[in-house]
Amino acid sequence: MAPTLRKAVPRILREHRRDVVKSMAAALDDGRDEKLHAARVAIKRLRYNLEFFRSLLAGEAAGALDLLALAQEYLGTISDSDAFERTYLDLLAGIESADPRRTGIEACRLAAHAERRRALESLHALWSRDGDPPYTERLAASISAALASPSLNEEA
Repeated sequence: MAPTLRKAVPRILREHRRDVVKSMAAALDDGRDEKLHAARVAIKRLRYNLEFFRSLLAGEAAGALDLLALAQEYLGTISDSDAFERTYLDLLAGIESADPRRTGIEACRLAAHAERRRALESLHALWSRDGDPPYTERLAASISAALASPSLNEEA
């Protein structure tokens, strides 16, 4: 492997990991849609870079990819729920108050809201899991293990 790529892969992955940690902390502290979206984008970038370089990282990237996929799943559920909320509100705005369809739309809206709350709670639990190493430490350890791959450390 070219020496420049051997140097670039660890730098790229570490930078993206720092972005994930920073954006997730901000999103969980704030809870606003735009912060949660930024965290989702940061996780996607790290995950897709790990997948792109996976052939260089052997099987060691699996742990990091699993952690990222789980967080991405929760963030995706939150994003979907937010989109449903906007859609349901638009639908309700165009329906008379006595229209029987309002009941079904309201039920769907409440279900989406409850799903969002569960996903956000799960994301908080994943991030701050008591008793286990915190998410950030597990992610850093997984990436470090992946970067220890012989294909990244062999001489050209």
